[in-house]
Amino acid sequence: MTDLPSLLQNIQNFSQQLLDCLKLEKQMLDNNQLQELTEISNQKQTLLEQLNQLDKLRAATAAGKNFNAFITDSKNQPLIKQWNSTRKIIAACQQQNEINGRLLHKRSLINQDILCILSGRDQQADETYNAHGNQVGSASLFNGIKA
Repeated sequence: MTDLPSLLQNIQNFSQQLLDCLKLEKQMLDNNQLQELTEISNQKQTLLEQLNQLDKLRAATAAGKNFNAFITDSKNQPLIKQWNSTRKIIAACQQQNEINGRLLHKRSLINQDILCILSGRDQQADETYNAHGNQVGSASLFNGIKA
């Protein structure tokens, strides 16, 4: 079995590296540095693989018990503090990854629109907005229009 304090420290270190990588990815997206994204993607993949391995060790340490409860029941304040700090970093990673995903999705939609314009094809008109400002899918441009 792995030493729990060093396991948590490793998880925290790799999580922080992942967060730093995600923040750098956001900067590159904001600055339109698309060539560098491949390198960042490779770094993220490596970090995620390492974190997955560490997470398996973490799960095995708790022996089937909820890990948060396991740490809390230990009454070891330094471990509790370190785990809480690590959880905050992981939550920040998830939030930053979601932001980056939205940016990539938006960029993809813009690229699709540009391709439609350049190729002379009609753009997809399957999503419109109703009177309340809500987005609705539609096969016809005239659905939801009232006289």
